[in-house]
Amino acid sequence: MNADAWPAWRTLDAWQQDAERIVSGEAATLPDVAEVVAGECGLCGSRLGFRNAAAGADLRERLHCLHCACNSRQRAAGMALRAAVAEARSARVYATEQASPFFIALRGRFPRSRGSEFVSGLEKRLRLSLWLLRQGAPGWVHRQDITALSFADASLDAVVSLDVLEHVPDYDKALREFARVLRPGAILVLTVPFHERHRDSRVIARLRDDGGIDHVGEPEFHGDPLSGGVLCFHHFGWGLIERLRAAGFSDADACRVHDPARGLPQGQWVLRARR
Repeated sequence: MNADAWPAWRTLDAWQQDAERIVSGEAATLPDVAEVVAGECGLCGSRLGFRNAAAGADLRERLHCLHCACNSRQRAAGMALRAAVAEARSARVYATEQASPFFIALRGRFPRSRGSEFVSGLEKRLRLSLWLLRQGAPGWVHRQDITALSFADASLDAVVSLDVLEHVPDYDKALREFARVLRPGAILVLTVPFHERHRDSRVIARLRDDGGIDHVGEPEFHGDPLSGGVLCFHHFGWGLIERLRAAGFSDADACRVHDPARGLPQGQWVLRARR
């Protein structure tokens, strides 16, 4: 799997020069309305195809693999990680989720993967651990705060975080932690709801010193299988690329993973940063 096969950009201006051509080219590969879309999963390798149960133009949360159950966004990130890490069997990978189909599929490719959930309380962690056991992937669910990770400096070969950063009030602190735990040359693979038309990121909620929350406009919650909804603090635009560099990464870009043969007829944004 070759990372150079996917176009990448570092600025809004560069993206705007190519956007019309890229989006119109992808439109030609979008599938007809069908219950199952054919293709090979770029994460788990299954050829069973992808469930196309819901309507709508945006395929980001759709086209679940019929084997591993990962959607377009998750499979795109997994493909970007596979392309960036040469020695998958020995790579030390940390994922900011654990009780999920994505983590189970990830561990199939990267056996030394470690995951976590931002949950407190023994009962919740036990319930999630039992879920993993029922999925045939036994393991105790670990708790991590991504603004204060427990890993040693330069101890990991990759970090993958999917749609988590927008829910972290101090996301710069989380980015610095990702940079701290990655060895030189290692990779961060990141997805967020990426506002590709926006130059700057925008704060839509703030955490006060007293623990309260100030909202800019109507509160926004994103679906989450663990809690039913998680408050969003940020809308990320191209400014996130600069924040990654400021956090200690040597380079960062936003690539658009598009591969119809692997169930990605619509390009999915994946951010990558090298330590």
